[in-house]
Amino acid sequence: MTIVTRRPQLRDYQVSAIEAVEKAEGGAQHYCLVSLPTGTGKTLVFCELIRRRGGRALVIAHRDELLAQAQTKLVAAGIGAGTIGWVKAGRDEVSSPLVLASMQTLARRSRRERVIAAQAEAGMFTTIVIDEAHHVPATSYLDFLDAMEDAIGPDDEGPLVLGVTATPARAGVDDVFGPPVFSRDLIDMIAEGWLVDLRGRRVGIDLDLGSIRKSHGDYVEADLARALGEADAPSAVVDAWCEHSEDRQTLCFTAGVALAHETAQVFRDRDIAAEAIDGAMPLDDRRAVLDRYRAGETTVLVNCAVLTEGVDLPDTACIVVSRPTISPILYAQMVGRGSRLAPGKSDCLILDLAGATDRHDLSALGRQKVPVSLGSLAGVTLDEGASLLDTALKDRTRRERLAVLLGEHGRLVGEDVSLFGRRQLRWLTLPGPHPVYVLGIGDAGHVVLASDGASTFTVHRIPPYGTPELLGEGLRIDAATATAEQAAWSHRATHLASVSAKWRSLPASQKQVNFLVSVRRVPRDVAATLTRGQASDLLDATIAARRVEQARKEGASVHSGRPRKPWCSFR
Repeated sequence: MTIVTRRPQLRDYQVSAIEAVEKAEGGAQHYCLVSLPTGTGKTLVFCELIRRRGGRALVIAHRDELLAQAQTKLVAAGIGAGTIGWVKAGRDEVSSPLVLASMQTLARRSRRERVIAAQAEAGMFTTIVIDEAHHVPATSYLDFLDAMEDAIGPDDEGPLVLGVTATPARAGVDDVFGPPVFSRDLIDMIAEGWLVDLRGRRVGIDLDLGSIRKSHGDYVEADLARALGEADAPSAVVDAWCEHSEDRQTLCFTAGVALAHETAQVFRDRDIAAEAIDGAMPLDDRRAVLDRYRAGETTVLVNCAVLTEGVDLPDTACIVVSRPTISPILYAQMVGRGSRLAPGKSDCLILDLAGATDRHDLSALGRQKVPVSLGSLAGVTLDEGASLLDTALKDRTRRERLAVLLGEHGRLVGEDVSLFGRRQLRWLTLPGPHPVYVLGIGDAGHVVLASDGASTFTVHRIPPYGTPELLGEGLRIDAATATAEQAAWSHRATHLASVSAKWRSLPASQKQVNFLVSVRRVPRDVAATLTRGQASDLLDATIAARRVEQARKEGASVHSGRPRKPWCSFR
């Protein structure tokens, strides 16, 4: 590959990300994941890494816009445009020094075999980049990785496979890459001035979500679009925007193509320059719509699942979330579209008509605290013009004050875990190489969910004395949590584990304070500030950790013992 020696100007965290990948590869880790919030230059990171490493490279993405963006950044990074080939639709430039490939194309066996076979003459790929790597658990990606494994000889080390994403916490991503080798927190990026602050305002809408079905971790799109239409969501969107947006450049996310076009029409009826964009539009038409928005000719751009990834629209200063979602990843993608820096832009307004800020913790976006199958939501909300940065820093100050309670992995041991948004029962997390989640059930002991290292869980009840009772193994998360919660019900302990129990908000008892001071070595003045619920969580976690460790020593492991399956042998 012919590479010009000009180097792009990298930010300090981008340099650190590249160094983290290089260090991991030096330790024989060939699959690396980098997680950075939307708008902080993930593309520049992998372009510079390709430039430094040399050799042949392959960049894979699921959308043409992402590949076009990568080509622009690669050329800017010093890689000549003449070295770049495409594998998509009618283009089949499989022997180019740098190949940009559409995953829709690679999903066809004949096309991926041509890319892999071309290595025999053009040379093995040194680097493979998967953009928007949270898609990697899809069968098309895994089939490609398996095919690459089959093509690697016994004496070949294989390429570096780098995944980049703003939302790493999706089930199955960890199975392929392991935890991110480098990640940065959204709050830190805002505090350091790399992203603008987000301000939230919640606007009610008369919407009945009870009749809407759920599938694959979110509402069924057709049901949602119907319900939003029946609630006259387009009029509510425009009313709210006229009241709160101050004519900001706006991206509006809704459900259903028809509803997107209807919403845009209601904007136009109010003499507001608005357009709708959808995935069925020809590519040239979509580009023309985006160009008008970038030029400021269009003020409001309404879309349905088109602009969540791979589009840079930095002048966007308002995000309208007019579709409910129970997916923290989708919510992160939507609000992330407004976080980029732009001249004259001081913040981005999140105008939430669906109440999504009640369900998603913006301070945790881009952070992989626990697997997405258990999605960690600490409860930071944006409402009535509140600043995300101010709200999160206040919360962070409170957590730092309780730093003595942190576990060895830097997580508050008593921090709750939401299971698919189910917050009825209070789950605790224990630090360790694999996730372990605990539910206290009073005199019956604890129910423990332990990851087997893949995407399934083992469930045990660990009594105060005696041998752990196996309740289930090899269970997907929904079945595992149902099994655990059934155990709580059967032992009449749900009142103890309930998130909303009134006793949780009472001040910690003197007995609890004394126990925390003597056993957890918590300073008395800090322990005295805790609620009874917080103190109970810490005591439960302490006792559960001891019982889990005792069970392991006695040979009754809380893990299923099944080995973690790497997708490629050169990982």
